[in-house]
Amino acid sequence: MTRFTTPALYTVLLLALSAISHAETRLRPDVWATPVIGSELDNFYRVDNYLYRSEQPGDEAFPQIAAFGIKEVLNLREFHNDDDEAGETSLTLHQLKLRTGKVTEDQLIEALRIIRNSKGPLLVHCWHGSDRTGTVVATYRIVEQGWSKQQALDEMINGGYGYHAAIFPNLVELIKGLDVERIKTALSDDKSL
Repeated sequence: MTRFTTPALYTVLLLALSAISHAETRLRPDVWATPVIGSELDNFYRVDNYLYRSEQPGDEAFPQIAAFGIKEVLNLREFHNDDDEAGETSLTLHQLKLRTGKVTEDQLIEALRIIRNSKGPLLVHCWHGSDRTGTVVATYRIVEQGWSKQQALDEMINGGYGYHAAIFPNLVELIKGLDVERIKTALSDDKSL
């Protein structure tokens, strides 16, 4: 039986922690969503000039969202709408009820339709702004901005939005398996109507 002394055990533990904490260090890519500061919202980012992402806005945040120039809000929550929180704002509210563990490609097509048809900048959110929101934004990056699936997943997973990898690995698999041509065809068919 091997016995470690306290200093030896401490050294082994320190080396193990050092190996874990020395993961790849890198700067946040400029093409990733930009944090928006000075708002009541946490996890609030500008994806591009027409799309923003965040957590669930509260009563105080909705007037700020409207004053910021956002015109529409897409809520991805299954059991909560934004009617009460939006109050007297002139924001156009949309709701697409996504169950995080069972998001489908057809639901992502519908989310992209809402984003495409918005009359001005749109904020997409769920409860935390992490998983459902991240999946919609990753799909937007791939379909609308021409990003590779890997680039979109890198931002979704490593962008600091709080993606819950251990709970919802299905979302990564969904993104990896997206039929991008089918999605583009479904969206282009909308224009012919």
